Amino acid sequence: MIRLIPTAIAASVAAAGVFAATDAQWDDSAPLVLEVEVAAKDLARCEQTLRDLAAQPVVTDGGHSGFFANTSDLPTVVCVVL
Repeated sequence: MIRLIPTAIAASVAAAGVFAATDAQWDDSAPLVLEVEVAAKDLARCEQTLRDLAAQPVVTDGGHSGFFANTSDLPTVVCVVL
């Protein structure tokens, strides 16, 4: 029982650290930008694919589109050269 208290304290500190790290990642004030790393020869094709995808309607995994009237909170995806 005596060992359980330090273990619980250590787990609580670790959980607080993980929460602090992930909370900063999900901060609404900073936009989320996903980078797709490609070779220089594939950059044009990557950018064209992103344009094609942006032209399609946003849908859920089930194929429903009714919940996405505002897509401004979705992440931005950009192609970058390795």
